[in-house]
Amino acid sequence: MELTVLVDNNTHAGNCLLPEHGLSFFIEEEKHKLLFDCGSTDAFIKNAHKMQIDLEQVTDIILSHSHADHIGGFLRLESLYKNFKEIGISFNSKNVISHPNVFQSMDDSEDATADESLHLCKDKLDKCFKLKLTEKPFPITSKLIYLGEIPIIREVKKDYAPDEIALAYKSKDGLVIISGCSHSGIENIIDHAKHVTGVDKINTIIGGLYLINRSEDEIHALGKYLQEQNIDKIFPCHCTDLEAKIILSKYVKIEDVSTGQKYNWQ
Repeated sequence: MELTVLVDNNTHAGNCLLPEHGLSFFIEEEKHKLLFDCGSTDAFIKNAHKMQIDLEQVTDIILSHSHADHIGGFLRLESLYKNFKEIGISFNSKNVISHPNVFQSMDDSEDATADESLHLCKDKLDKCFKLKLTEKPFPITSKLIYLGEIPIIREVKKDYAPDEIALAYKSKDGLVIISGCSHSGIENIIDHAKHVTGVDKINTIIGGLYLINRSEDEIHALGKYLQEQNIDKIFPCHCTDLEAKIILSKYVKIEDVSTGQKYNWQ
């Protein structure tokens, strides 16, 4: 599996790629080409073009949860695909895989002008998309697993998102967990990934850990938990601040993430 960071809060100087407060990964696994989240704007589309990643070839779009910094760019993607059709480019409909409630807050919002992402409505999506909305886990490929809704066994202290999902990849060295924001708590996501896949070894976590302005005690407690899991590497990004990364580095190996980087797992 290869994962490319299409957009993140950070970028390296000189790579001419756009950062933003948002997250989008491009994942290639077997014959599948997946988008995991679409960031806040069309920055991920512009970055994909600069990196010569053809979004026309995407087979599946995974939306981790309904917050605007993860699905705000989905409207721009829809517009891109509509433009493709208008100029005669033919391509297969894309699967949109997510929790059944991922569009609920948008459908029920009283203020549809508050944010562009609020205009997302499952009943108005055009023929570019096939919706597969489920809270149940299922395999996307033989090794890449959609984990579905995350059971909250351990207490979540802040900003729980009940429509959050995550992915797990069964590499030869253990699970690779791909998270959007970890509003459900990375501990709950890890426990659920082990339960769904039957694999106890966690090789890597990549994605947001939702550690912004958290207390040092909370971060140290998480660090001890992650250390007990014997995780090889963690790639925290997006909603994980520098102080949290520094503290966690006392317990587990922390790797840098920025827009444009590529990672591979066998």
